[in-house]
Amino acid sequence: MRPLAKGWCPGAYTPMASGDGLIVRLRPRLSRLSLQQGLDICDLAERHGTGVIEITSKANLQLRGIRQEQYEDILNALLALGLLDETAEIESRHNIVLAPDWEQGSLSQTLAEEFYERLPELPELPAKFSFALDVGKTRRLAAVSSDIRMEQSENGAVLVCADGAEMGLSVPPNDAITAAIKLAHWFAKTGVAEHKRMQAHLQTQVLPDEWQTQARTSHDAPLAPGPSDIGFVLGVPFGQTDSKHLRQLLLSHTPRAIRLTPWRSLILEGTGHIKTPHFIVNHTDTLLAVQACPGAPSCTSATVETRNLARALAGQTSGILHVSGCSKGCAHPKAADITLVRENGQFSLIKKGCSWDEPSRKGLSADEILNSTDVL
Repeated sequence: MRPLAKGWCPGAYTPMASGDGLIVRLRPRLSRLSLQQGLDICDLAERHGTGVIEITSKANLQLRGIRQEQYEDILNALLALGLLDETAEIESRHNIVLAPDWEQGSLSQTLAEEFYERLPELPELPAKFSFALDVGKTRRLAAVSSDIRMEQSENGAVLVCADGAEMGLSVPPNDAITAAIKLAHWFAKTGVAEHKRMQAHLQTQVLPDEWQTQARTSHDAPLAPGPSDIGFVLGVPFGQTDSKHLRQLLLSHTPRAIRLTPWRSLILEGTGHIKTPHFIVNHTDTLLAVQACPGAPSCTSATVETRNLARALAGQTSGILHVSGCSKGCAHPKAADITLVRENGQFSLIKKGCSWDEPSRKGLSADEILNSTDVL
């Protein structure tokens, strides 16, 4: 069983303290920033914190290391930039992942804007409960963690699905947000206190027949680093960069806007080609198969730095490699081909499992892992 996480999902109104200061999470509308907003965020990250900027698996943006005494200043600055919801209550409900290759004036944009306006209609939901809006020409978000999904259906309809169910309810586009809100209310009324996520909820609750009328497609095509129809996709190693590198990137390429993706990457709108040593520009880069949490000293739950080892091991394993500073597995809370967990000063090795599963080997040092041919 996965250990309980400390703290909560941070927001801008509800920052969370970590080993390097406060974590302030931004949830931009449409997961999109103007060029000026991107540059202003770089300035704020430096002025009020350590300059560390993260892209999360929900296409949010986090500022790490914000100094407690300057929190009010950065909050006011973010409000002035138009990057915050009106209230903390609305922000807590602003949990929607949008397929990042949406087009201006498309159904994706229309439904997202309607969802934002109707956030007050949602019931009280767990902090990690989220919605996926995946109604573009190509399905993108099948592997992205979400609880209620809106997907493209036949004849221009929208399929509204409970995560974990093989079928959903097909509705006209104008009814999609109403249906998603209705499904959220069903979840809230049937035992939200027992389960934090929809998939776990369906293990004890029977989904009503009306939500199981049409099969879902299994196709999925996440956006990989490289050129795309809307701009260049840049991977952010481990989802973390710093203000200097991001500012340099933006000033040297001046994109129309910046989009955040749930694959811990950025899209520079209207940009065709990029060369940079600080971001992943090729879909074959071995770092794409490696997940690692911030580790110590950034996280108080970790006892060791994790990402130097993760970088050193990139390309040395087949499949997904996960290096975790503790058993909670925040960077990759699901099974990986190889998982290394640091506890009590040494690493444990787990194959084809999660960071909290029983390891096949214990008591490994970083040098043993790096230098031995039979560990991984």
